Amino acid sequence: MTEPKDAAPGSSSGLAGTLKLIAVVAVLLLALLAAGFVLDLVPKEAITEVATKVVLLAGIGVVTVFLIGALIGRGKR
Repeated sequence: MTEPKDAAPGSSSGLAGTLKLIAVVAVLLLALLAAGFVLDLVPKEAITEVATKVVLLAGIGVVTVFLIGALIGRGKR
């Protein structure tokens, strides 16, 4: 039989990789929002509202991924 190969050393997989992806997307969205503020495309009031929503959505994503990972981990036992 052949042994399954591990993931490449530089790649992220599983729970850690998904959490990193969520963090990267949140940071990119906040960077775009900040760029819009600097270029006077987005008013200051909208910045705080949207930034709060981005952070909350990232938090929801992290909790969701963590809980799914925990449920999948229990199923393997």
